[in-house]
Amino acid sequence: METADWLLDWFAARGEAGALTVEENYYDKGVIDSFSVIELIEDVETRFGIRFSDGDFRDKRFPTVAGLADLIAEKQRVDG
Repeated sequence: METADWLLDWFAARGEAGALTVEENYYDKGVIDSFSVIELIEDVETRFGIRFSDGDFRDKRFPTVAGLADLIAEKQRVDG
């Protein structure tokens, strides 16, 4: 399963995906809040064997599924 598909499934499993596309900002769409973002981070780190840095959360790619998938792939290449 591709990373973006896994992320969309993650949002859908929480009833939060709705019409979320891979390019939409999930914060702006209101599909994630400060509590669920912590769960997202923990689940992504566990699933993909990566660790986010503080700078990753400020990365302009972080708030979209497509951007986060790119960030995950980049971290897997570096961390892997």
